[in-house]
Amino acid sequence: MASYCGCLWNKSDIWQPQYLPQVSLKAHATILSSIARTTLTQIFVNPSDKAIEEMFYHFPLYDGVSVVGFECKVGSRLLHSKVKTKSQANKDYQNAVAQRQAAAVMDYTSMNDVFVIRLGNVPAHEKINVDITFVGELKQDAQTDGIRYTLPSTIAPRYGTGTSYSTTQLSPLGLPANLQGISITVDVQMEKGSVIRELESPSHRVKVSLGRVSSTRMTSSAFEPSHASASIIRQQNDASVVLGQDFVVLIKADGLDTPCALLERHPTIPNQQALMATLVPKFSLLPSDPEVVFVIDRSGSMRDKISTLKSALGVFLKSLPVGICFNICSFGRCHSFMWPTSQVYDESSLEQALAFVDTIDASMGGTEMRRAVIATVENRLNLKDLDVLILTDGQISDQDRLFDFVRNKAADNTARFFTLGIGEGASHSLIEGVARAGNGFCQSVTAYEELDRKVIRMLKGALTPHVHDYKLEIEYDTETETEFEFVSDTENFTDSETVVDKEGDGDISMEETTHSSLQPISLYDENFQEPDMDVDEDERAIEKLPNFIPPRAIQAPYNIPPLYPFIRTNVYLLLDPTLSEKTPKSLKLSATSRDGPLQLQIPICHIGTGETIHQLASRKAVIELEERHGWLAHSKDEKGNKFEHFHQTTKKRLAERECQDLGIKFQVAGKYCSFVALEECDSSSSEQQDEQHTPKEDTVEHFSSILESARFPNAARVRTGGSRSGGVFGSQRSSHSSRQAMPMQTSQISTGPGLQYEHAGALRFSSGVAPLRKRSRNSNSINQLAAFAAAPMFGQRSAISAGVPMSPNPTLPKTALMRMHELIRLQTFEGSWMWSNELFGLLECDKSTIINKLATLYGIADRITEDGFQNGSEPKVLATLLAIGWLLKKHSASRAVWELVSAKASDWVSVELKRMMDQGLPGAIIASIRDEIVDMV
Repeated sequence: MASYCGCLWNKSDIWQPQYLPQVSLKAHATILSSIARTTLTQIFVNPSDKAIEEMFYHFPLYDGVSVVGFECKVGSRLLHSKVKTKSQANKDYQNAVAQRQAAAVMDYTSMNDVFVIRLGNVPAHEKINVDITFVGELKQDAQTDGIRYTLPSTIAPRYGTGTSYSTTQLSPLGLPANLQGISITVDVQMEKGSVIRELESPSHRVKVSLGRVSSTRMTSSAFEPSHASASIIRQQNDASVVLGQDFVVLIKADGLDTPCALLERHPTIPNQQALMATLVPKFSLLPSDPEVVFVIDRSGSMRDKISTLKSALGVFLKSLPVGICFNICSFGRCHSFMWPTSQVYDESSLEQALAFVDTIDASMGGTEMRRAVIATVENRLNLKDLDVLILTDGQISDQDRLFDFVRNKAADNTARFFTLGIGEGASHSLIEGVARAGNGFCQSVTAYEELDRKVIRMLKGALTPHVHDYKLEIEYDTETETEFEFVSDTENFTDSETVVDKEGDGDISMEETTHSSLQPISLYDENFQEPDMDVDEDERAIEKLPNFIPPRAIQAPYNIPPLYPFIRTNVYLLLDPTLSEKTPKSLKLSATSRDGPLQLQIPICHIGTGETIHQLASRKAVIELEERHGWLAHSKDEKGNKFEHFHQTTKKRLAERECQDLGIKFQVAGKYCSFVALEECDSSSSEQQDEQHTPKEDTVEHFSSILESARFPNAARVRTGGSRSGGVFGSQRSSHSSRQAMPMQTSQISTGPGLQYEHAGALRFSSGVAPLRKRSRNSNSINQLAAFAAAPMFGQRSAISAGVPMSPNPTLPKTALMRMHELIRLQTFEGSWMWSNELFGLLECDKSTIINKLATLYGIADRITEDGFQNGSEPKVLATLLAIGWLLKKHSASRAVWELVSAKASDWVSVELKRMMDQGLPGAIIASIRDEIVDMV
C-alpha cells in the first residue's frame, strides 16, 4: 500500500493526518545529453479558518538525485533558502517559527529517495507555493537502447516499517478552489549534430515536438534535429492535479553510445571546474564462466507481476551457455533454493528449472531480501566467481545493512550484484544501492513495460569478465609538453602504512606512535573549568577533528566500477582550483584483463559555465562519504594517520564534516546538510504576484549555448570486437509493428516547423502476461473534487491509468512477439530445435515447400535426399538453421532478446556439422549451403 506525497499536518484531536488540497502541479525538465535538471512547482491551499503551526511536505526522488534549489512562498511572503549544516538549519527554522514568521526546512529522511519539508506558521486561507529544483543523471533503458527520464509520484512503504497511510485513510480539509491541473514539459537537447530519433512515454499520453523545444517561438521556422520536447496531454475539462503514476519519458537519439567528457566551469566559485565522463564501452572479451544465481522476489506484492517474471526467467534460462552453473533463490518472508547448490546447465537441469518456473507464485509473504542474499553468498561454489541477479518490486527497512554486506562481499571482486526493480513501487534507493555496492548495474521497469531486453542485458553483464582495476588519467595541454596526471595521485596518499617499532616488538600504527608521545595529563588541575554548557557538543567535537587534505581531483565514484558493454557509466571529477592554469585536453581510461590491456582515450569538451555537473559530482561524492567509503576512506591526516585507524565515532564525524563542506560549497542537500528557507528582510519580496508565481528554471537558451559549442568526437573502442549489424535506432523503429496500442492512441502531424505527434505510450506485453484491464472513470464531479481534496502531492491514483493496455482477446491470432517467445521455449538446452510441425507452425511456412527447396539445394550439391531428411541429427541441424534465419529476418529489432539464444544455436550447429563430417555424414554439404538455408524462411 503506497503512501502518496503531499502537504499534511497532525491535528491534535484527530489521529489521522490532514492533507492540504493541492491546486496545481507544474514540472519543467531540461535534459542535456544524459543529465536532467527539473523544477517542480506545486500550489496547495489551507482552506481552514485557523493557522497551521507546522505542516509536513513529503516528496520522492530517485536515489542519487540532488536537490539544488528550494523556494517556498506562503501567501505574499517569499521564503529564500540556503544550504546549511543540518543542526544550524533546524535552529534557524525553530527561531523563525518561535518569532511567528513563516519558515521552512528541508531534510533527507532515513530513506535516501524521500525528502520531507517542515513548514511553520501557515495562515488560514493562504496558498503555499513550493518550488524544488533537482538534478540527476539519467539511466540507460536497456529495453529501448535509449535513456530514461522519470518523475516519481509515490512513496512506497518499506517492508518492516509498519503501516503507511493510504488514500482511503486521508481526511480532506476542504474542497480546493480554482483547480489548475497538471502541466509537465520535458525539453531534450543533445549535442550539436546529433539526431533525436524518437521521444515516447510508456506511462502517459504526451504531445511530442521534434526539432524544437518549448521555448522555441511558434513563428520560428528553424528545425533542430538535436532538439525535442514532450508535454503531458490533459483530458478536456479535466483540472485534475492527479499524476497517478510515475511519469516516464524515453529518448532515443544518435550518439548515446559514444563516450564523452564534459568540462564545466563554476559561475561563482573562482577557478572551480568539474568534469563528467560518460563511459559506454564497446569491447569483446572472452566470456567468463561464473556461477549465476537468480534471486527472485515472490512476496505478496508480486502477485500482479509474477507472469512477467516467469516469462523473463524463461528467456534467462534458455539464454544461459551450456556448462555454466546456475540456481534460483526465491524469497519472501523466508527463502529457499531450487537446488541445495548450483547445478551445471544441461538438458536435465534446464527441464527441472523450467518446470520450477511454471510453479512460481507470489505466496511467500514479506520481503526479507537481506537473508536471501546472505544465504546466496554463503551457498556459493568454491573457486568460481559469483554473479547475483536480484529481481524485486519491493522495499526493505534494513537496506543499509544489506548494502554493507554486499559491499563487503564484492570487495575482493569475485562477486557482483545486479538488480532489476519491477513496478512503480520499487525503491530506487534499494536497487541503486545494491548495484552500486555490488559492482553491478541496475535497471527498472514498470508494470506496463516489457522486461526481456533488460534481463538479457543483465545476463550479458553477468557473463562479462570481472575487470576491476580501471584507472583514469587527465591529459593537460601545457606550453612545453603534454602532461598526464593520475587522478588518485595526491600528496597525502602514500604507500607507507606502518612505522618501525624501535623496541623491535613489531610494527605499530602512526596513530599509536602519536598517542604514546603525548605528555601525561594531571588528574587534578586547579585551573580547569567546566566547558560552557551552551556550546554545541557536536560542533566542539568537530572543531577538534584532524585535518584530511582532499585529493587534487575528487573522483566519484572513487573506485571506477566494472564496465559492461553498451551500459552507460558516469564518472565525475571535482578539480582542484589551483590547477586552473592547466587546460584539460583528454581523459585516458585503462585497465587490464586476461585477454590483454584495455585502453580508451576520450577528448574533453569544454561546455562553458554552469552548476549542474558540479552539483552532480558533489552529490555523488557525498553519497560515498555518507556510506563511509570514497576518497576519505583511503586518505591520511596531516600527521600520517590513516583514516581506517580512527575510532568509528571519529570516522562518522569526519565524514559528516566533509559532507557538510561539499554540500554548503555547492549548495546540495544531503544527510548532513539541509535547506532552510526564511523570510527576506527586504519588504519588496512581498510585492511578488501571487497568482503568477513561476519557478526559477535554467533557461533553454543557456543549454543551447552550451550545446552550440559542444562537439562529441568519436572515441576509439577499448578493444576491437564484433560489429553490430544495422543501425540501432533504425532497427528499433521497425519494431513498432509488434507493439499493441490502446484505441485512444492517436497521431497528430502539425503543419508548423516542428514535427509533432501525440503518443499514448509504447503499449506492449510479453507472452504469457495478463495485462491490467482498463478501469472506468467516475464521472461524478463532486466525487472527483472530493478525491482531489484528499489527494496529496502528486495526487491519488486516477481511475484510468494512462498507457495500461487492454486485455487481449484470447481468440486473436498469435502476435509476432508471442511466436518469438514460443520459439525460444521450443529450443533444447544445447541450442537446437527439433524438426516438427509445431516448429513450422511458429515459422508460418509450409513444411513441404521447405523440403522441396532443400531438395533443390541438395541436388545442386549432388546429394539425394531420403525420406524428408530423416537421417540422424541432420533434421535437427536443418531445423536449427531455419529457426536462426527466422529470428534474423523476422525479429531483427529484437536481437537483444534472442542474441544469446541464437549464438548458442550457431555454436551447436558448428559442432554438430564437424561431428557429422568426421562420421562420413553430409555435414560438409550442409555447411556449403548453410547461408542459403538460413535465408530460406
